[in-house]
Amino acid sequence: MSGTVKRVPSIWTTGSTDILNTGTWRSAIAVHEKRPAPCYGVCPVDGDIPVWVQQVRNEKFKEAWQTLVENNPIPAAIGRTCHRPCEGACNRTDFDGAVSINALEQYIGDMAIQEGWAFPAPSVELDQKVAVIGGGPAGLSCAYQLRRKGIQVTLFDANPELGGVLRYGVPEYRLPKKMVAAETQRIVDLGVEVVTGRKLTGADVEELERDYSAIFIAFGAHEPKRLSQFSKNDKRALDGIAFLRSVRLDAPAELGRKVVVIGGGSVAMDVAGSALRLGRQTEILALEGREVMPAPEDEIEDVIEEGALLIDGAMVKTVEDVSGRLLLHCIKVELDQNVLPGIIRPIEIAGTEFILEADTVILAVGQDPELTDWKDRVQVAKGMVKIDEDYRTSHAGIFAAGDVASTERFVSTAIGDGKRAANCIARHLGQLVVVEDAAVETKEVTFEDINTFYFPNQEPGERDKVDADVRIAGFAEIRLGLSDEQALNQAKRCFSCGSCVECDNCSIFCPDMAIIKDADAPLYYKVLEQYCKGCGCCLEECPRGAMGVKEEKK
Repeated sequence: MSGTVKRVPSIWTTGSTDILNTGTWRSAIAVHEKRPAPCYGVCPVDGDIPVWVQQVRNEKFKEAWQTLVENNPIPAAIGRTCHRPCEGACNRTDFDGAVSINALEQYIGDMAIQEGWAFPAPSVELDQKVAVIGGGPAGLSCAYQLRRKGIQVTLFDANPELGGVLRYGVPEYRLPKKMVAAETQRIVDLGVEVVTGRKLTGADVEELERDYSAIFIAFGAHEPKRLSQFSKNDKRALDGIAFLRSVRLDAPAELGRKVVVIGGGSVAMDVAGSALRLGRQTEILALEGREVMPAPEDEIEDVIEEGALLIDGAMVKTVEDVSGRLLLHCIKVELDQNVLPGIIRPIEIAGTEFILEADTVILAVGQDPELTDWKDRVQVAKGMVKIDEDYRTSHAGIFAAGDVASTERFVSTAIGDGKRAANCIARHLGQLVVVEDAAVETKEVTFEDINTFYFPNQEPGERDKVDADVRIAGFAEIRLGLSDEQALNQAKRCFSCGSCVECDNCSIFCPDMAIIKDADAPLYYKVLEQYCKGCGCCLEECPRGAMGVKEEKK
């Protein structure tokens, strides 16, 4: 017999199986992964939701807030106004109902205001200066992120106070002014210079370029769209945005006894809710069917509970003035499904004509940016400032985001765009910007990846709502924040998809004891390669889809 024979000591003499390196048998090896949760994938601000919700569950509330404001500096406001795509994508939906992520965000945002938590001062101060035009969600977000990097920021706004649509559009009963004031002031306290009451136009660009290294346009979309059936000079046909602004300024526009609101989005629901609170009989005429109306279902449900009559899938054909009242000749419609995305083409349904009477009509059919004074400075396409993937306009050094450059008119989207634009501006100024992209190489966690054995059924919970008859008596906030108990219960419902919570299942169920806890390891555990056979037991027993196996390269 030739060659060397490796003798393996008997476990009867060593007293241990450690000498049996069973890892040599494997074709795959276990790996711990930080996989993206579906809520992260649809979050407009790229919020690391599983992380901050887990921090709430562990009652580390300030840490949860610090995680939240990495991407969104105004969680109390967004917790009240976001359209909640995260909850629509939540894996818990397929089990016993989505986690109330938005309510938890409000809970943490409100706690931060109550406790007086402040943003830390920038670690450096740079001599570069950026002019941010617009104090709404996108402008505030961009100013915040730039200041965190030490860049000097001057925030210009045409209004007397910051907040944009949050301050002048969203009604008090959905978003109290004091919350907007507290969160905007916290951003200003970072050292943002503020100039209010000044409307900048393209004519100011040369002056700005002398003093600033870059310009960011984020003044929103405030030019209301009109329907051709209504004269622009008819004082009985009001613009929805202007009406909401008048209510916010405690000087509501004059209304007749009966109001018809035309539109199916959030602005229309806010207009209807405000008209009801002013004591007016209110009807809503929406082009879309209720199931596809742009407004979130809970907002539609609110105004119907409060007494508004919704007439969906219908439009106005002609308007007649009879003895000082408006007669709206309407017809039921269905939307043409054979059109390009973003185009709405109603098809009339014969024989469904009807008439609505109104003393006042309020139009809430959308808004466009006011760009007349900017067209000679930046390229405009389809009624918006044209930008590239880095938020750059056609004019070097000028960037844009938010409603002025996007048709996706959500507050949270504007916050996310403002954040990403700030990173692009910083790079433009020569700053090193490292953007973390969670688990780009791994697949998003699906419901099938969750081991539901470890999660008992628990009824979903939401914010309590004031009774409808009490709501319409005034403009007090209608949704109550979560109690401490409710917040913790919601946080405990979160699957924490793709995030390790150190439950030890992988170590406990490993048949070869090949996984050990290691505080120095990136994800808390270490796989002992000499013993792992790649059997996949850890993958099956991981409750959250944070374990995987990868093929062993030979």
